[in-house]
Amino acid sequence: MRLSLKFRVIVLLVLLTMIPVALYVYHHSAMKEKIIEDRLRFDKLYASSIVSRIELFLERVMSETESLVYLYRKLGFSEEEIIWRITGQVRGVFEGAFYSPEGILMGWASRERSQPKFEKFVNLKGKKGIIGIEYTEYKEPFLKFVVSDVEDGLLKGYFVFSLDLSLFWQSVVSARPNPSVEVFLTDREGNILAFSDMRFSSRKRIPLKEGVYRSEVTGVDVVGVHSISEDGKWVVVVEEPVSTVLEPLQGFQRKAMVAGSAFILSGGLFAILVFLRIFKPLESLKNYVVSWEEKNINKPIRAGDEVSELSQAFENLIRRLEEERKLYFSLFENTLDGIVVFNAERRVIDVNRTILESFNVGREELIGRSMKELIGEELPLTSMFFSEKKLRLREEVYCQLRQEILRIEGNLYILWRLRDVSQEKELKVLLEQTAKLSLAGEIACSIAHQINNPLASIMGYAESIILNTEDENVGRKAEVIMRQAQKCAETVRKLLDVGKPFEGKPEYVKPENVTIDVINMLSPKAKRKGVKIKFSSSLNGERIFTFPWQIEQVLVNIIDNAIDASPENSSVEIKLDQLNGKVVWRVKDSGPGIPEEDLEKVFKPFYTTKTYGTGLGLPLARRLMRNMGGDVRIESEPGKGTTVEIYISRREDEDTGD
Repeated sequence: MRLSLKFRVIVLLVLLTMIPVALYVYHHSAMKEKIIEDRLRFDKLYASSIVSRIELFLERVMSETESLVYLYRKLGFSEEEIIWRITGQVRGVFEGAFYSPEGILMGWASRERSQPKFEKFVNLKGKKGIIGIEYTEYKEPFLKFVVSDVEDGLLKGYFVFSLDLSLFWQSVVSARPNPSVEVFLTDREGNILAFSDMRFSSRKRIPLKEGVYRSEVTGVDVVGVHSISEDGKWVVVVEEPVSTVLEPLQGFQRKAMVAGSAFILSGGLFAILVFLRIFKPLESLKNYVVSWEEKNINKPIRAGDEVSELSQAFENLIRRLEEERKLYFSLFENTLDGIVVFNAERRVIDVNRTILESFNVGREELIGRSMKELIGEELPLTSMFFSEKKLRLREEVYCQLRQEILRIEGNLYILWRLRDVSQEKELKVLLEQTAKLSLAGEIACSIAHQINNPLASIMGYAESIILNTEDENVGRKAEVIMRQAQKCAETVRKLLDVGKPFEGKPEYVKPENVTIDVINMLSPKAKRKGVKIKFSSSLNGERIFTFPWQIEQVLVNIIDNAIDASPENSSVEIKLDQLNGKVVWRVKDSGPGIPEEDLEKVFKPFYTTKTYGTGLGLPLARRLMRNMGGDVRIESEPGKGTTVEIYISRREDEDTGD
């Protein structure tokens, strides 16, 4: 069905009139969310301030009481006199009792009750501060707190005082930010101790929630938060009706209606302008262009509306010109060989798509570069062929290069045809490494067969000694033999698993302890060579969740290499730090260093500079670390030693506690 442009514009304008409605719904929702979020943040601060005031109030009362006990004891007053004076001086303290060091009730005094409820015997040893919450016969909550009676360093007994919370609670609720705000004081289980209207302890329990929910007390939807004291004994719950919180949105609704009306009115005026000033000239232009198209290109135009017909006519014209242009460049762009064109000054003036796609390089990176920058020399102006030539593009690659000289209308051009042979070269190297790894697998199997049986015997005899010996010294040595034999057995198994997928069970370990164990293991070798091992750490005993055996093997390989590389009477420095969420070991030796061209070779299997080395230590170390989400990097400068950096990322669920 063909739809005219006029009809489409009308539909578009109708859709545009729906924009204010959509914007209103979106902004109303966003503002509602923002207002509730701000109110939650404000109420949270308000609840926290009340908790702080409660804690300060209790701290002040107990500190003042303790000072008065000490003062009156120095003045020689009896226990009942001390209690009577304190209940009259400290605001909120209305009764008290004195207990002997053994917890026996010795005396009491009260300003509100003739028979206070104090137990005859309580265990107060080691107790300090608040010891419980109780209620009067009027269901008003009060606290009991203890103050030690110490004179000249000797414990004479304990004073237990009762503190009325209602006096303090009156001052708290009187300063509410809004009359609609409800404030509740609860214990840690959510049992209400006091309401904002000064009611006390209905024994009603409310869930400790945060956000928008239906209140268990008022029965309406509220914005609620709670704050807990540091000792966990007090919880302040603040609730405010959602209807009160969202009152500021009413003004927004009125403004939105005005803005929507203005937008619809302006849309109507725009529609009138479009129909009067645009469609008539557009119709005349379309008729002329379509008529010319049918006469000169002989291609019918089928489109949905006036603008589409005009657009198709121009597209047909441009497409014909574009096809003719592509005919001349198709050979250059679509040849399988990469083509680079130089001018007479030997600078790149054009490259084809094959070069860009094969070597993952941008055209702007090559245009203008000289021949010497690409291959390190300037070739003579003659046809040449190289079966293998190193090119410096974004990376160094090996190519088959054919150079041809072109002379077009008196201008000289140099044309290179390139074919990438890097993969063939890498495949050859990979085949050589595969052959070496195959030999290593055979050697590993042979070693496992020859070692596992003796290790089983050693572990069996060691276990027998542990179970049967009564000599503790012999038992400890047998345990050392057992542990080391188990490590050897594990090493043999891991050697067989070099080419298998990474396995193992992670656990929480302290990097400092693993490092110290490895240093202790290698210390005899370092002492024989006269090399000092210096270790420092900034982790302060923090733990990480990783594979301890693999970390230990990596450290053994790296530190052992550092000891071998360091000369006599030198040192190996090991530093353990945290950097950007990673745990980092830096092992620095005092050796001769590694030349820059050999730095990447050290991670290839079987490459070694040691007389008796296997060349498997560093490749295995890097493989283990990368499988654990880390890596091994080496920095070295000839004559100044080598630094090996081992790092592993910390996990999000990691527990760094002791």
